[in-house]
Amino acid sequence: MKILLIGPYPPPHGGISVHVSGIHRQLTAAGVQCEVLDTSHIRSRLRFAMALAPYAAGGWTLHLHTNGHNRNSWLLALLCGTAGQWSGGCVLTLHSGMMPGYVRSGPVWRKELAGFTCRRYSRVICVGPELRDAAISLGTPVERTEVAPACLPTVAPDISLDPQLQTWIQQHRPLLSTALFFRPEYGFDLLIEGLARLRRWHPSLGCLVMGSGEQYTEAAKRVRDAGLEDHLRLLGDVDHDTCLTLMSRSNVFVRPTLEDGDSISVREALALGVPVVASRVGSRPLGAILFHPGDVNDMLGQIELALTGRNREAAPTAGSMDRLLDVYRQVREESCASA
Repeated sequence: MKILLIGPYPPPHGGISVHVSGIHRQLTAAGVQCEVLDTSHIRSRLRFAMALAPYAAGGWTLHLHTNGHNRNSWLLALLCGTAGQWSGGCVLTLHSGMMPGYVRSGPVWRKELAGFTCRRYSRVICVGPELRDAAISLGTPVERTEVAPACLPTVAPDISLDPQLQTWIQQHRPLLSTALFFRPEYGFDLLIEGLARLRRWHPSLGCLVMGSGEQYTEAAKRVRDAGLEDHLRLLGDVDHDTCLTLMSRSNVFVRPTLEDGDSISVREALALGVPVVASRVGSRPLGAILFHPGDVNDMLGQIELALTGRNREAAPTAGSMDRLLDVYRQVREESCASA
């Protein structure tokens, strides 16, 4: 079995890159021949196709990870799905909770492109049931689709933090953490509003924000305008081990998104034993404490609930690697049978 993972790599290029990295690590540990083709800096589709071609010709099983909520994502998926017709089969994983809205809105060609592309793949894996429903509505055969969580088992790494950051963490309790992009759908404004109110009851409150994005400068200004410079640290992109370490040292992990898929960071926090307060959007695992999206009062109530340690359900610990290996074997067998 030879697997080519196609997606942003390595972290920190967002949640998808963490998923790709985790699969690569576990496949390698299992003795599976596995390589990664990075899509985070594609400057020429022709060069990307040339890089992809030897793997397709060599009989590798191709596995693309993409968000599915913009044109470039679907054009990349079409390219990989076409190459997969001459390979050892191809698998598509759709990650974004905005995918269903994207393919159902806009011009007719958008839906036609997405549907034609999905049908190029031996399997379409969706991180939530809404995405699977959307893929089926595009004409993807039901038997080729399935829902699988976008996470693998997590353990807390043993690393040392920057001494200044470590001191800051020790001085702030309770400590919240989050990982996001600075785009409107990630709910940073909601988080700022909530923190400004929460510090009235918790004067030593702290919040660690990991991530980047095109609105980073505006986000820093919002922090200053809210008078939260002493309570919130914008850490930018951090490596995956640092992200997990900071999660593990926080009292609550917050996911305030207005739209979402199956957040990897939510599953990682739960796997680390950290209470998670998340908006009721996308696909949320058992154990997350949910609030109505955009409702700051509901969010604050659930954060207080999480801080008390009440209403904690055990998070599922089983990973998806066994099932993914089964998918690869099935796709490979089907490809050999049709050759």
